[in-house]
Amino acid sequence: MSRSVCLVALLLACAPLAAQPVDVSLATPGVTFRLPLAVEVEPGPGALHPDRIYVLEKQGRLKTLVPGDAAATDFLDLRASVDAAGEGGLLGLAFHPDYAQNGRLFVSYTAPVDVPKPRERVMVSRLSEFTRSASDPLAVDPASERVLLEVDQPFDNHNGGTVDFGPDGYLYWSLGDGGDAGDPLGNGQDPTTLLGALLRIDVDDAPEGEPYGIPDSNPFAQTDGPERDEIFAYGLRNPFKFDAGAAGVWVGDVGQNTWEEVNLIEAGGNYGWNEVEGPDCYPPRTDGCDPTLYEAPLHAYPHTFATGGFSITGGYVLDDADLALSGAYLFGDYVTGRLWALDVGTSEVSVVLESSDFPGAGGIVNIVSIDPAPNGIDVLVTDLEDGRIYRLARAGTPTEAGPDVARVLSLAGPNPFRLGTAVRLDAPPGARARVALLDVLGREVAVLWDGSGGTRALPLAGAELAPGVYTVVASVGERRQVVRVVRTR
Repeated sequence: MSRSVCLVALLLACAPLAAQPVDVSLATPGVTFRLPLAVEVEPGPGALHPDRIYVLEKQGRLKTLVPGDAAATDFLDLRASVDAAGEGGLLGLAFHPDYAQNGRLFVSYTAPVDVPKPRERVMVSRLSEFTRSASDPLAVDPASERVLLEVDQPFDNHNGGTVDFGPDGYLYWSLGDGGDAGDPLGNGQDPTTLLGALLRIDVDDAPEGEPYGIPDSNPFAQTDGPERDEIFAYGLRNPFKFDAGAAGVWVGDVGQNTWEEVNLIEAGGNYGWNEVEGPDCYPPRTDGCDPTLYEAPLHAYPHTFATGGFSITGGYVLDDADLALSGAYLFGDYVTGRLWALDVGTSEVSVVLESSDFPGAGGIVNIVSIDPAPNGIDVLVTDLEDGRIYRLARAGTPTEAGPDVARVLSLAGPNPFRLGTAVRLDAPPGARARVALLDVLGREVAVLWDGSGGTRALPLAGAELAPGVYTVVASVGERRQVVRVVRTR
């Protein structure tokens, strides 16, 4: 996507979304955490513990509890292995999609080095695989650690560290530019290093003797150059939080002096750091910077307390069409405690909550993570400094079908798909029905049906679609329902 097309939501002075009813409360009343960085839940359906949350503490403890419990217990204790200096620590957790069966999970953290070398490494970013304890399903076997990948960190900031499985089954891992101000080592624009990049690896199909495999569709996988094959996209400063869901790979990239940005990642995309920051040259100059050479942020906001912020925290796309904030990418700011929703279809942005809206906060809520709740509907917002986790309960909207209304649109084929899939329309025979296919930017790609209701399967041919995330929208009278599908490479 070109830089000029995608700066459609550059400033906050854009049309607001419709009123979004949410109710905010403490998710774990009476229980706080020490510098919590993220919350994860087991993948479903079929999760062993579907009501349980897993909280990552910066110093290296991974704790678990069911909201309502009086205390949390240790799931994994890595304090002896973690270097939590600066922005380091226990930074990411991803359960394998088949965790209930295979007990595999993947952890990202920064570790100390035996002999630090100035401007070469002060710590390492480590991606490791662990397995669930055979004797205790609520614990990890600490001796099961298998290190998959280590990357030297020249400074103790801009570590990235989020890890997540995409719908393609591959594992994604984010790494910042290695730190210090302005990327002095030029890592962001150097695809021969893993720093300043979003990586994608195959943890299920590795060549013999290798810790992981490289997906054939990775942008540098089929080239003979010096670029690292693990790289999925690069030119990122500090992609502290990202989500690789059905709506695409969304990254909140922390800025330097002027802009914070939301990026919707494309394979092989160069997102410009440290040549550009947000929509501008970095540093501001007139000698030779061309922002159109790089992928543009889908949204950028300026460094200001009044309407913006100073350190973005990426979230995820909410994907239940029957509830508030559906079709929105939720993200926040660590410094101002402001929470926004970006409409995926229109790129319009609205404020969902100010820091003062969080109950009992008593000051700025340092939003460090935005994650799905165990029910898959509500949202969990984590405050780093106070150690609290808040729950945003999403109410139904009057313009869309509620949970007691039969769905008129459902999947009738594989998802993700490559060759083809189908959706099923179940509309009253006398009703007028229209089903359209939209791309990730909300542009109508095709009309799958426009006529009388009834029950019918509507095919989607993979050969006619570029790889990516699409939304199928069914409008039947005043009822509107959606399903999202992913066409893989």
